[in-house]
Amino acid sequence: MQANQEADQDDTRPDATKGLFDFIVHRPVGAGVVFATLLVIGAIAYLRIPLQLMPSGFQAPSLNVWVPNIGSSARENEEKVARPIEEQLRTMSGIERVRSSSQDEFVWMRVNFDASLNLDLAKAEVRDRLERARPGLPATVGPIDFWSEDADQFPISFFGVLHSGDSDRTDFLLDAVVKPRLESVPGVSKLDLFGVLDDSMRIELDEDRVLAAGLNLGQLIERLAKDNFAEPLGEVDDGGRRYLLRSDMRLRDESEIAAYPIGNGLVIGDVARVERVKSVRDSLSRIDGQYAYYGVARKDTQADVVESSRALAAAFKELEQDPRLGGQIRFLPFFMQGSMIEGSLTQLRSTAVTGGLLAVLTLVVFLRRLRLTIAVALSIPVSALAAIAVEYFTGGSFNLLTMVGVTLGIGMLVDNAIVVVENIARLRDEGLEPRQAAIQGTREIALAITLATLTTVVVFLPLIFMSDNAEARLIFGGIGIPLVVSLLFSLGAAVLFLPVVTARILGRRPAGLVRWSAAVAPLLRLPARGIGVLLFGAQALYGRTVWALERGGRGLARLLAPAGALAWPATLLRAALAGLLAFAGWRRYAEFEAQRAALPELAPALPWAELVGLTLLACCCLWLPPRLARRATARPAGPDRSLLRADSVLALTERAVGALVAWAVARPGRATLAAILSFASIGIPASNLSLAAFSMDGSGGQVEYWVKFQTEFTLLEADAQVRIHEAFLESLRERWGFDHQSTRFDRREANFEVYWDRPIPPSKLEQLEAELKRLAPRPPGHALAFADSRDANERSRVLARFELRGPDSRVLEQLARQAKPLLESVPGLSAVTSPLDEAEEQIEVRVDRELASALSIDSQTAFNNVAWALRGWPLPRFMDEGREIPFLIEYDQENVAGFSTLRDLAIWNGERSVALTAFSKLDFEPTTREINRLDGQTTFTLTAEVDDPLETTRLTERGYLALGALDLPRGYSLGTDTSARARQQEEAGEMLAALGLSLVLVFMLMGVLFESVVLPLSVMFSIPFAMLGALWVLWLSRTPMDVMGWIGLIILAGVVVNNGIVLIDCVHRLRAEGMDMIAALREGAVRRVRPILMTALTTVFGLLPMILTEPPSDAIDYRALGVIVASGLTTSTFFTLWVVPLAYLAIERGNQALVARLRWLVASREERRQLAAG
Repeated sequence: MQANQEADQDDTRPDATKGLFDFIVHRPVGAGVVFATLLVIGAIAYLRIPLQLMPSGFQAPSLNVWVPNIGSSARENEEKVARPIEEQLRTMSGIERVRSSSQDEFVWMRVNFDASLNLDLAKAEVRDRLERARPGLPATVGPIDFWSEDADQFPISFFGVLHSGDSDRTDFLLDAVVKPRLESVPGVSKLDLFGVLDDSMRIELDEDRVLAAGLNLGQLIERLAKDNFAEPLGEVDDGGRRYLLRSDMRLRDESEIAAYPIGNGLVIGDVARVERVKSVRDSLSRIDGQYAYYGVARKDTQADVVESSRALAAAFKELEQDPRLGGQIRFLPFFMQGSMIEGSLTQLRSTAVTGGLLAVLTLVVFLRRLRLTIAVALSIPVSALAAIAVEYFTGGSFNLLTMVGVTLGIGMLVDNAIVVVENIARLRDEGLEPRQAAIQGTREIALAITLATLTTVVVFLPLIFMSDNAEARLIFGGIGIPLVVSLLFSLGAAVLFLPVVTARILGRRPAGLVRWSAAVAPLLRLPARGIGVLLFGAQALYGRTVWALERGGRGLARLLAPAGALAWPATLLRAALAGLLAFAGWRRYAEFEAQRAALPELAPALPWAELVGLTLLACCCLWLPPRLARRATARPAGPDRSLLRADSVLALTERAVGALVAWAVARPGRATLAAILSFASIGIPASNLSLAAFSMDGSGGQVEYWVKFQTEFTLLEADAQVRIHEAFLESLRERWGFDHQSTRFDRREANFEVYWDRPIPPSKLEQLEAELKRLAPRPPGHALAFADSRDANERSRVLARFELRGPDSRVLEQLARQAKPLLESVPGLSAVTSPLDEAEEQIEVRVDRELASALSIDSQTAFNNVAWALRGWPLPRFMDEGREIPFLIEYDQENVAGFSTLRDLAIWNGERSVALTAFSKLDFEPTTREINRLDGQTTFTLTAEVDDPLETTRLTERGYLALGALDLPRGYSLGTDTSARARQQEEAGEMLAALGLSLVLVFMLMGVLFESVVLPLSVMFSIPFAMLGALWVLWLSRTPMDVMGWIGLIILAGVVVNNGIVLIDCVHRLRAEGMDMIAALREGAVRRVRPILMTALTTVFGLLPMILTEPPSDAIDYRALGVIVASGLTTSTFFTLWVVPLAYLAIERGNQALVARLRWLVASREERRQLAAG
């Protein structure tokens, strides 16, 4: 009541307090309306903002090109398909990278474009280049397909289609009912179904009858291609009426094809069987042992993924009830992007809420005022909602990076409010009435917290705008922009809204609360008394230990630096020891230069920590012993017994900080040595820390593996092989608890996956994958590949990749055979694999041109006959009931015996048949089943498992050093520019540049506050000690330093200076009031220890859930970021309280000495005498 009366008094305010804050504090209704408006706008934006997994443009735009070439080998595709298309594509502008993978029967290509390129225009240009390349491609190349791909177009869903009815009718229903309905779902742009059996019309030739008839197969194929057509011929006018003239020569059914004349009174039916057959379009699928189909629903560019996923799930249920399907089809979603996004964001939201509650709990402990705590805590929701509103109104989305940025800032959002409230409360305790305290307290601290907030904001500018990596830029912006916006709004809430509330709720506590506090005071003193006892014992132990070490050190120093006749020999001995240390440093530097000369691209980082440490030891050997030998030791004073009577932990902390600062400024030499030695210990984690490039390993929420068959089976034979692995996985169902297993297979390979309907932690999936590697069956002829090796990419941490590059794939195969044993000899690398491990025997037909010419046979005719015999030939498509189906002519596969058929194959020369082996030679040689190319160069990639994922970068470097022993021909090279070391060096270089610019910007802002270019240096000393704590924790927790870690360090540079700014600002004010500099440093540290501890603890506790919560599968692991910020802030808080005052003292004394020296230099002789006398 008394507080309210004081707040309502109509006081006369001094002019010094009039201004913006005076205006705001006396306009509570207006401030409340604005605050409520921001909350409403933020809530509306939160409800309406689109949800995404990652922000738009997370990956650079790219186009995938698919070129089918039935019956072709990988080498044939590489030479005749991939190279011609690449030559055309590389003439386009804006292309960053062209990759191609040539395999048996197809070529897959990916074209990456500059992020600023218009993808629609790029598609048109790619279509034009493909049309230009088409005339030079083999005639067997089918329709070329291409599609765009970026993070926005990640499929909405992968799902299975289970059916219990007739397969033929199911295929029809899928095409006629299911596919049109699902493609009509809003947001679904395309639906792909795998496992569907395709209809085709086939002419299956009997080899013996063809030979007996003397049939020229080439002429027959040419005639069929010309005769099976339909086209308009023009128009005819008759009696004023106009008629369209059209020719339709299409073959209509099996009987018409069988009656097609082939000469000599024969028809196709005399030498072949004509029938309509069903064939596997791509692969067969089974789910839980039942034949099924596998579907992929792709996303429209502008779709809301969550809404589209919900609509797709509803369409699944609708189709299951559709009477046309007769209840025979059931849908089983394996993956729904919308559900994953909602689950991931829900987890991050709960992490943020938990962090916010921990921050609020910290406030309650320190403030001990519920209403004041609620007022301060309101900064969290209003600032977070404001950041979401800005994202919404600027066309952004709510995604994982946005949520990480908001979560990261949860503990920071109350920092400004804490400093404002603490200053207002201090003035209130000094006797000012509430409104006056709110106005003056905010005015005093507003500039300091504004610039402190801006130091955090400016560190993100280099992150967002400097990086050349579009993906890294998106990560920085996705995390940084929400964090920056929320911090700016928290600043506004602290200086504009909080004073209004504080002026009306901050007053004397009710009498009942005072009595209750007095009653529980003895209980609350127990923690302080316990800590006091511990400090008393630690102080006593410290004093005795220091005294003993000083005595021991003095004794050792006297041995190393004796007086009298032994002084010079001892000096020479110390010089020799220092020389040995310097020689060791030189040897270490020579090793570094040798490695850099061997492979400049993979040169390790300069071992600066070791070199600096050896240099310091050498200097200490020369300088330290004489000084210690002359130093007298005195027994230290006993411990302070008043510690045993401590009343509060905060009072103990303030007392300890005051004593620490007093010691530091009274003994600057010792304090400086302690600070230097503390920071020097950073060499230990820095030299042993694992550096890693940005990684995106992930299991995708399922466990899977692949089997490649060494022998090409029929589908029936492959089915029997597949059931071995299905039975094995079924035996694990009860123990692993998975809900479904899925199989997709064809004649050459099979994929096996197990799924859970519920989320499974990534760490659990990793354990299951390791168990799967141990237990999976390995029958003869089965080559197994697991997710980490199958999906090995440039960003993998579990595998090291080694590239060989050159123009000829045959030479690269030879080099790969030499490279494999070299990599196997590197300690730490195991299970080295090469594309040649899956090589299969290939038969090469070498035609003797002289013999072929003598037999009137040309090579092209011979090769065409071989192709017709082994893989058939596509004819113009057959029109069947309103649709076109493939039309092929081939030899009856049941009667083609294999190699003997090839060897005895008859080639028609126009007069007679000649055996293929009569003019050619058949040779066997192994060849890879996949040939990759990168930017016009053929590449061979070898992979190796790393024993320790934290050592991937170093092991990759050692592997390339071992490959340096290869004798590479001219034009061939190692792909060191895409190695883990190269990527890590590139990313580290960018991050160091960003960190340097961030420090410059922070320094400039502090210069604005202090009106000095010298004093900000004292605050900057808090940054190295923040990095000290961060690197130690990273090393001890065995966390690799990657891009997220660098982001954490750069954020630290802007966060940790805030405490120093607030501290030095208070010191400035105290000195302006007439206090001595030494006393001002001690008093400023004591006054600011409470807000510094509160801001640090709220930030650290706000980050704890982020650090301890395992991120979702296939999401970015942001725990390293949280670890670095929390540990760096904790360490910096301790060092800031005494290192910053120590640096301030040194800079001020140096500044005073410099000014005095300059005055002496410019003074006259008389003035110098006066200065000397003064």
